[in-house]
Amino acid sequence: MQTFSKLIKQIGRRFLELRKPFKITLAVLFLLLTTVLLYPFQTVVVPAWNLQVVDDAGKPVTRITVTEHWQHYLLETQGHDELKLTNEAGRVDFTARTIRASVLRRFLATLGKLTSSGSDARRDRYAAVVVWGSSDHSLSTTVYQPDDEPPETVIVQRSH
Repeated sequence: MQTFSKLIKQIGRRFLELRKPFKITLAVLFLLLTTVLLYPFQTVVVPAWNLQVVDDAGKPVTRITVTEHWQHYLLETQGHDELKLTNEAGRVDFTARTIRASVLRRFLATLGKLTSSGSDARRDRYAAVVVWGSSDHSLSTTVYQPDDEPPETVIVQRSH
C-alpha cells in the first residue's frame, strides 16, 4: 500500500511541475475519459413490438392475453413483463424496452459474470411474448432474436 501511495505522490509532484497548457490538456482529457466511462448510454433490450395474433386459419384472435417478457442478462438480475389484451383486429403493441448503463458498469458487470459463472454466463438480451388465456386456443410462445426485428404475427392453434 505504501508503494501505491508513493506513486500517487510522485504523479502529483510531476503534474505540478508541468506547464499550464499541458496541465489544462491533461485535465480536459481526464474529464472526457471520465465522462465516457460514467455516462449511462442507452441500450435497446427489445424494440417496439407490434404484433397480430391470428389462429391457424389466419383469422385475428380478439381479447386474448399477450404477455411480453424481457431482460438484459448482463445488466439486470430480474426480468420484466407486461400483459395486454389484443384488440378487435387481434393486434397488440408493446413499447421499446431500454436500459441505461455506463461503460464502466458494463465492464464491471462483465467481469462479475465471468468470475461468478464463467464464459457460459448469459450476457445477452432476451425477449419473448406468450399468448395465453383462451379455452379456444392453445398457448403460444414467440422468442425475439436480438439481431432481427420482432415477429409481426403470432399464430395460435385452435383447440378442437
